[in-house]
Amino acid sequence: MNRLLFDATRLLESGLHTGIQRVVRCLLAAAQRQFSDRDYQVLPVTFDGDQWQAFDHLAPHPCQGLGVHAQGAGQLIEPGDGDVLLLFDASWYANPWPAVDAALARGARLVGMVHDLLPLEHPEWFREGLKQRFSQHLYQLAERAEQVFVPTQAVRSRLLARLAQHGLQKTVNVLAHGGDFCTLMPSAEQIESYKDLLPAPATADDPLYLVIGTLEPRKNHNLVLDAFDALWAQGKQPRLLFVGSVGWQVDRLLERLQNHPLLNQYLFHAANLSDPALLWLIRNATALIYVPRDEGFGLPVLEASMQACPVIAADIPVLREAGRHWPCYIEPGCLPELIQAIDTFAQRKTAQLFYRTWDDVALQLGTFLNMASRTQ
Repeated sequence: MNRLLFDATRLLESGLHTGIQRVVRCLLAAAQRQFSDRDYQVLPVTFDGDQWQAFDHLAPHPCQGLGVHAQGAGQLIEPGDGDVLLLFDASWYANPWPAVDAALARGARLVGMVHDLLPLEHPEWFREGLKQRFSQHLYQLAERAEQVFVPTQAVRSRLLARLAQHGLQKTVNVLAHGGDFCTLMPSAEQIESYKDLLPAPATADDPLYLVIGTLEPRKNHNLVLDAFDALWAQGKQPRLLFVGSVGWQVDRLLERLQNHPLLNQYLFHAANLSDPALLWLIRNATALIYVPRDEGFGLPVLEASMQACPVIAADIPVLREAGRHWPCYIEPGCLPELIQAIDTFAQRKTAQLFYRTWDDVALQLGTFLNMASRTQ
């Protein structure tokens, strides 16, 4: 039986449940749903040295709202002819190449995902040393993979240009993300418990705006806080909730949050929320505000759109691809436009929703991998 082997090494080692980890989990689960009856076995795997270990399934992350489960034991495998290795995880934090090369020598195929090029383009937004690590990984992946996936056309054009500068020609295909990150709604008891952690749902007279994402420089949280400070200074009372764990290089932002006179009155911060809690928030918010300096995709924009939650987004190419016609777009980094968009949001006309599920993405992946023809 042919196998699709999704690398989950960094996912399991880090214990994180942010963008890349959610992409891997969602696409793995969708591929298992779509291909289990097509003579393909879809498995999560990890590498160590030149060896691979496979697992029957990934234990759910506690933030998925499915309870706490220990990861089951894996078993050693030797990927080879008929197997496809998928490096979609943040494998640049380790050294996958001894294991990859051993699998390729046995006839396995390799494909990878380049989520963005931001560590190379804006290393100042990231932790020291990431640029070199990410760069080495990118070019080793490009030399070995039969094709590389990216989440947007914007990333595709930038990647092709960068590879060409290094004399590398590679098939690069757009495999855009899905937006159905959770199907569980919290119980009445859980919703009641949120009252101690989260602000009340939005109403017409008491709006609530969400900003979703790790607190890090490129997400532009300071710009959003500047906009709300201006509105609060005018005597207006919109509420603002930052949802995300504390990342790096955000000391000034944290100081502003912790010492803000309106903290826990009109300004809130929540971290490590479960997916059901996040879904509940999206469905009960006035709007999502998503104005990063740059992105590879922008999952919250699509996820909010698929829940019919209005979105105010920076007008950058990747977010145009993620949200299509749904968001209200503003000039990137423009404080006056952001203030106006928030202040006049009730006047916004209804836009057209955009919808893409992870099952749609898995089927597209199967097309790129020629899986249909290989299973007939």
